[in-house]
Amino acid sequence: MQTMISYSMRTTLDIDRDLLDRAKSALGAATYTEAIERALEGALRSAELDRVLTAVRGKDDVWSLGELRAYRRQGRGDAN
Repeated sequence: MQTMISYSMRTTLDIDRDLLDRAKSALGAATYTEAIERALEGALRSAELDRVLTAVRGKDDVWSLGELRAYRRQGRGDAN
């Protein structure tokens, strides 16, 4: 059984207050710390997705996100 040890770090950041408030609201975070952590986790997921997509680019069966969404809308008959 592995034990995961988590360390926290206190720091001072100069962040646009309006941006932080909007992120907190959009992410449904209760605190600024939670908003920042969720945003960082999302950024890491996005970077990993970009890495995977870059690795498979050039294959004929890879669609852009826009193409995939358009295909799915057509297939379900959705107007949006």
